[in-house]
Amino acid sequence: MKVIILAGGKGTRLPHSAKNIPKSLVKIGRKTILQYQIDLLKKHGLTDIRLSLGYKSAHIIDYTKGKYEYVIESQPLGTGGAIKFAAQDLKDDFMVLNGDVLSNADYSKLLKFYKKNVAHGTKGVIVVFYVKDARHFGLVKIKNGKIIKFLEKPEKKCPGYINAGIYMLSPAIFKNVSRETFSIEYDIFPKLAHKKHLAAFVHNGNWIDVGTEERLQKARKNFIKK
Repeated sequence: MKVIILAGGKGTRLPHSAKNIPKSLVKIGRKTILQYQIDLLKKHGLTDIRLSLGYKSAHIIDYTKGKYEYVIESQPLGTGGAIKFAAQDLKDDFMVLNGDVLSNADYSKLLKFYKKNVAHGTKGVIVVFYVKDARHFGLVKIKNGKIIKFLEKPEKKCPGYINAGIYMLSPAIFKNVSRETFSIEYDIFPKLAHKKHLAAFVHNGNWIDVGTEERLQKARKNFIKK
């Protein structure tokens, strides 16, 4: 299965750590965020990787030494546009990873879960993760294993499931999308959820979004130990 890693982020919320490099090349311990992601994929036999690049793409191409496929956005396309662009030639279902998330998700179980749900009309699976404070992420409402609604970031501290930035998708979700620049979180997922075409795969292990300096420091202290 093809895996698309969204590695084109500039890291505007990482002004110090990603000052002159793409966000995916920020290091946690001895390895970059990108390397952690690739290592976990390989652990589960997922080696057909395509990198979606943008900001300072040459840095990542040099870092990976041409081992993986890549596409380069000439301008920022948003999360939806980036995935659509990177998957434009794909006929089969594929996996997507946001370039700023680290986890120990069981991708083998995720693949089995996706295949089972596809047989029942599902067009996508979103990995969800339970947090005690969802103010920075927004909430995902789940019913009978399906995602039925996406809620905005709560103003007050409250627990719940959030979108973990790991997806299994069908190319068909872009069939009627003519726009080049759009958000998959706001323009695609809510429509699929309304039709009950999105399943939720609950990840109960370790997960962290390292998109800010604060969370990056937290990852450097805790993620490697876990």
